[in-house]
Amino acid sequence: MTVLTALLMALAALGWGALALRACGVAGELPWRERAAWSFGLGMGILGWLGFFLALAARVDAMAIAAVLVAGLPGLWLLRPIGRDHEPLTPWTWALLAAAAFIALGDLAEGLAPPTDADSLAYHFAIPREILRRGHLIFVPRAADGAIPLLQQMSHMLALGLGGEQAMTLWAGLSGWAAVFLTYAVGRRHLSRDWALAAAVAVASLPAVLYGGGSGQVETRMAAFTTMALVAVMESRRRPGLAWAALAGLAAGFCMASKYPGLLVTLLCGVAVLAQRGGLAKAAAFSAAALVAGLQWYGWNWANTGDPVFPMLFGLVPYHPATPWNAAQHALFKVWGAHMESPLPRGLADILSYPWRVTFAPPDSLDAGRTGLGPLAMLLAPFAVLGAWRHRTHPVVRSWLVAALIGLGFYALWSVFGASQRVRHYLPFMPMVVIGLLAASLRGTPRLPLAAGLAAVILIQVGGQAVFARNFVHRLTAHESRTAFVERNVGWAYGVTWANAHLGPSDKIITNQRQWLYLLDPPALFVTPNQQAEVEVREDNTEPAPFWRQLRRNGISHAMLPDSLAALATQAGGDGLPPMMGRLLALGCAGVVEELQGPAPPASRTLSTGTGRSSVVVLALKTRGCPLDEGK
Repeated sequence: MTVLTALLMALAALGWGALALRACGVAGELPWRERAAWSFGLGMGILGWLGFFLALAARVDAMAIAAVLVAGLPGLWLLRPIGRDHEPLTPWTWALLAAAAFIALGDLAEGLAPPTDADSLAYHFAIPREILRRGHLIFVPRAADGAIPLLQQMSHMLALGLGGEQAMTLWAGLSGWAAVFLTYAVGRRHLSRDWALAAAVAVASLPAVLYGGGSGQVETRMAAFTTMALVAVMESRRRPGLAWAALAGLAAGFCMASKYPGLLVTLLCGVAVLAQRGGLAKAAAFSAAALVAGLQWYGWNWANTGDPVFPMLFGLVPYHPATPWNAAQHALFKVWGAHMESPLPRGLADILSYPWRVTFAPPDSLDAGRTGLGPLAMLLAPFAVLGAWRHRTHPVVRSWLVAALIGLGFYALWSVFGASQRVRHYLPFMPMVVIGLLAASLRGTPRLPLAAGLAAVILIQVGGQAVFARNFVHRLTAHESRTAFVERNVGWAYGVTWANAHLGPSDKIITNQRQWLYLLDPPALFVTPNQQAEVEVREDNTEPAPFWRQLRRNGISHAMLPDSLAALATQAGGDGLPPMMGRLLALGCAGVVEELQGPAPPASRTLSTGTGRSSVVVLALKTRGCPLDEGK
């Protein structure tokens, strides 16, 4: 059932996307390979869009999910192949296809394994699982990874609800290839088959794609929406009518429904459409499509908090009285964001040197070494500038100038105002960057040196896939159980194993470990000093009485912490949950249930590094004899 569900998801995406292309009126203007690639990318967004309304209507049962998927299948008739590519296959074609197959096999091994990526376990997969558990759409009042646009997570929900965990992870792997398919299809407009294949393989093997493509990470899938939006804006510039402007709005709307940076993509694309001939009408079509495709998550945030981009407008718009957020929490959140997500200065020299720095001297804090964008763009850029300048009067170069200005505008604005400096936020533009730079380079540089350099980059990046996939291949060849694999790859997961065996649905766990949320069967609340105020654990909160009241208000029965019992009384600074639980223990308001011992968390899942031992302590709240519970 798991493989069939993933296949049904892919077919439904193709069908729904083909119907969207037909509705926009552009299907006849695209060759078959582009129609197929565009259909898969658009359909991926449509499935997430429909998933929102299923959850809102409290219809997340298998029957309703299957109905949504089956309803898209008639659109497959619109994708029947017409014509064929007569370009002969070459040894380079077969070599590139072999490289793509190698990458795909690594992704398949990852798709057959339980999820272990921390972000996926914390919210990309955890929120869909919680929606299915409760049977309706939920609001998570946690900044940065809770109250956010969740378009792509809703497609994960469909796969999980119909086919279970492995169907979800297989679908995640499949959907991660949408941007790769589009790289090849769009690249064929300007490149031969072998060069377009090389561009696609280069994108498929980017470190950020290898790291995030098979998990719940958003940027890899957002790259498909961004690519379609940019191409549609370019087509709208040279074609009459509103069809391409509406399609650009649909793709841009899926960007804004995927992640907050998508708002900036949508804004820049909208400005580019407005600047075209007949711009007012085209901008109206663009805006209408973008709002329909992407507004629902901002409306959901507003309905629950009063802030459509919670908590960015705190202090500027009135919040609902029950919203768990306050001035002290907001101030700490801003300080935390500046320190953790934006450690580099934002001067002009820093912005100009950022691509070089994150490529060749990546700071650890930005994850650029393991989830970066690779060296290809930096290597191609000088040759591309030369080729573009030589052919600067060509209409294609002028058309691509629009896409380049949108990309540069995003880079400049995000560099100055963006909430995070992590390099993966620029990944959505990489398919168009690779296509554009490669096509321009071929116009101004001998092909043999370019081919040699591109081959070297691809070989290095494919070697990265061999290293990254080793962990998942080992699981298959060693017949490792799900529990053993998870405990080996997720920090302190032996505590989750204990909780799932000893606690039930009537219990509720509070924890400071986000990577446990998806794995825990009992209900759980993740608390952090910086991102939430449901249970306030900031350093300035030292009084146990309000802490106790918040625990009781949220129905907490147990606490589970990656600490030894002795450490609870001595911890200070940063996370306030352990010392506060230590105070409850001293007051007789909590008791020790279990102190577990297990392996220390791995320093790297990919390299399987990690030695030593660790502890997890499980506490139970006690109302009898607790002085804080009197007269509550």
